[in-house]
Amino acid sequence: MERLGPLAQFLRARRALVQPEAVALRRGASARRVDGLRREEVALLAGISTDYYLKLEQGRELHPSTTVLDGIGRALALEPHLLLHLHRLARPPLAPAPRTDGAVSPTLLGLIRSMPGVPCHVLTRRLDLVYVDPLAERLSRAFRVGGNLVAMVFRPEAPRTAAWHVDARRAVAYLRASVDPHDDGPEIARLLDELRALDPEFEVLWELHESGVPNGAPTFFAHPEVGTMELRYQAFGLPGTGGQSLGMYVPAPGGPSAERLQLLAQLVDDESLLGDRGAPRKPGATTSR
Repeated sequence: MERLGPLAQFLRARRALVQPEAVALRRGASARRVDGLRREEVALLAGISTDYYLKLEQGRELHPSTTVLDGIGRALALEPHLLLHLHRLARPPLAPAPRTDGAVSPTLLGLIRSMPGVPCHVLTRRLDLVYVDPLAERLSRAFRVGGNLVAMVFRPEAPRTAAWHVDARRAVAYLRASVDPHDDGPEIARLLDELRALDPEFEVLWELHESGVPNGAPTFFAHPEVGTMELRYQAFGLPGTGGQSLGMYVPAPGGPSAERLQLLAQLVDDESLLGDRGAPRKPGATTSR
């Protein structure tokens, strides 16, 4: 059986999540045999024929127009970031994205070092960490070069709390937004297999086909030295790097989290000064998230 393409997979997954009431349709008296909307209901709401929509879900039509995509977006009640992802699925790039060897440009390193009070890391398209600044290393021992931001969330020792489930869903959506949806090569396949092996919940979330960068999302760090901090994540794409992005953790100004992060930055700075003078670093310099 031929594997469905990313556009067809997305349409099937998202259709199953939309209840008729959410798009002003009457459920009717008879039992529904499908989860979510029927194909003919999506077609009606999108203003296209059922046959054409069926071709999209079966992967027999790969290039719908912008008007059709916008109509389907309305029919499936897609939020703006998911509508953008739908257009991305139907408009594959003419050439593959350039790959990066993981090197971080000196200009970017200079920028990061000019902000010693902000935890920063640099990620590849697959959300692998290729650079972590000293403050981010001190913030969480999970932030290490060679690690993966999603694998960090699904590591076995992370408590499966309600907050964890929120973080996990955001992380999986972030991965979908970052990777090329048409890339099914060995590198992305290997990463997905590793994440599935870490926790079966990854596959459940991956099959939701959610996509979005968690800009502004709160992340809580329970730090044993300075206390709990609520930091907001911001990611910035880096053109010309083959898909690298800069991730930063920023506190709300003037609050206790800002004060605690400033204290943590001072501890890192003090240890750096001691290291420059030849003193050994304190054991256990990095801490758990």
